[in-house]
Amino acid sequence: MKREELKELGLNDDQIAAVMTSYGKEVNPLKEQVDSLTSERDNLKQQVSDRDGQLDDLRKNAGKNEELEATIKQLQEDNKAAAAKYQNDLAAKEKGFKIEGALRDAKAKNVKAVLSLIDTEKVSVQKDGTLDGLTDQIAAVKKSDSYLFDGEAKVDQPIKFGGNFGNGDNNNNGAGKDDIASRIAARFAGTAE
Repeated sequence: MKREELKELGLNDDQIAAVMTSYGKEVNPLKEQVDSLTSERDNLKQQVSDRDGQLDDLRKNAGKNEELEATIKQLQEDNKAAAAKYQNDLAAKEKGFKIEGALRDAKAKNVKAVLSLIDTEKVSVQKDGTLDGLTDQIAAVKKSDSYLFDGEAKVDQPIKFGGNFGNGDNNNNGAGKDDIASRIAARFAGTAE
């Protein structure tokens, strides 16, 4: 999202600043998570590479020593198990991020609160990257706890202005009517200019 795009949509500078601030609040934590996971992944790859190098050195220096061969074999199995665990952890984190993204897309006000009501064990990531088993759960939570989601704004409710806005409520017979308040009221009533 760029400021120029928002300006093309007709937003003024204050509105653009508010949108960018809100956008930053949601995007920055995601960027931090991506950076953290990338760093963690690179670190684990380096550890596996270092271990493989150590095993190769041991094998070259071992000769026919059976005890050393058994140790090398055990280290190789440990490395395979560590690599499998790493892949499983990475898949679990990816699944968690996809679920959180889907909850944000469903307009959850508090992703962590809604996530506590979702059985993530019943959700699976398909080969194409889509989530299976989440849509029904989100619908059930929306039905039982709709306050956790942003709803559609209801435009059929009348807007009542109080105070001295000059919109006829303060006995000035419409003289000096506040143009902004009138336009807002007209827009919500569906007769926007």
